[in-house]
Amino acid sequence: MGFDDPPPPPYTPDDCLPVHAPPPAVPMAQAMQREISLPDVLNQSYGRSITRQERETYLASTNMPKGLAEEMVRSCEEFPLRIWIIDNSGSMATSDGHRPIQKPGGKEGLVDCSRWAELGDSLQWHATMAAFLAAPTEFRLLNPPEGGAMQVLECGVGPEPTSEIKAVQQMLASGPRGVTPLCAQIRQVVARVRREEGRLRAKGQKCIVVIASDGQASDGNVEVELRPLRELPVWLVVRLCTDEDNVVEYWNGIDEDIELEMDVLDDLSGEAAEITEQNPWLTYATPLHRIREWGTSNKFMDFLDEKRLTSSEFVEFAKIIFGRDATEGLPHPTANWPGFKEKMLILLSKTPLVWDPLRERKRPWVSMKKLQRCYKPGGASCAIS
Repeated sequence: MGFDDPPPPPYTPDDCLPVHAPPPAVPMAQAMQREISLPDVLNQSYGRSITRQERETYLASTNMPKGLAEEMVRSCEEFPLRIWIIDNSGSMATSDGHRPIQKPGGKEGLVDCSRWAELGDSLQWHATMAAFLAAPTEFRLLNPPEGGAMQVLECGVGPEPTSEIKAVQQMLASGPRGVTPLCAQIRQVVARVRREEGRLRAKGQKCIVVIASDGQASDGNVEVELRPLRELPVWLVVRLCTDEDNVVEYWNGIDEDIELEMDVLDDLSGEAAEITEQNPWLTYATPLHRIREWGTSNKFMDFLDEKRLTSSEFVEFAKIIFGRDATEGLPHPTANWPGFKEKMLILLSKTPLVWDPLRERKRPWVSMKKLQRCYKPGGASCAIS
């Protein structure tokens, strides 16, 4: 998990090799494997009900910035169901992933690991959030796992969050194996969403589908199989588990051609490099990356790696980090730079530093020096209104 992630229950995966020894049996296993029923979820007829305030309280306990916590809660309400398609093919054992560690003296850094271990950090975070926020989420492996783990399980619907998280840990401990039958799993998810389409549309909601993969399908044409999602209430996130050029080009090509609400994400460091090229004032930290994986329809999340935000767009983006109440009255930087700077310095002083994956040290969310270059009238560069 990232340096700024809330701690999950204890879990120690192998950094580079699959783990085949099964952990202790998990309670409620059969209940976790049954399909989540949206009528049950929407009507709260089973599982653990939760209020917006309870979600906000839990997120506050993780030290997540107020604005990001607000975004998480809105996303839970807008997307009542999340479905992860998880690539556990043999190539996920390749040791070109990266995960954060604590170094001697309290310093932080990245170490090499398997792609599976890197993805495992992310999946633990999502399982923890799903369980404690009562946000129904299905995790679906491409290949049947070894060691007694389940191929499909759910989080966010039972009365015992820790049991749900442990089931995901057992799934992760099974390790990668086999080929990449993405198309078969996508067809199942399409059928799954179709069964819920009427109920989703009736409430103006959508389903999040996340594909976490390091390659191309071994069983057909992914673009063809994804096309039915264009007619369904779905937001698609592709979380790449490699930076190999052919894989990145493959998925970016699908993104360009398919005309689907879709976001393609690299790993934390890769995404940080892309985003800071466009918006150099931002420290692209773990919490922001996790929320983009989680799924949000906020357009500014999608803009970050595509364009340089205008000064007006920055004012809106500041709400995503610091919260709507905290940024109320934030002056426009080109209209009142001194007032804007003063308010921003106050916001930053009240917000904990976050770990920068590019510089490998703690930094503020926003660099005022670079912000000044971009948005102060007469600044050195990128002053766009």
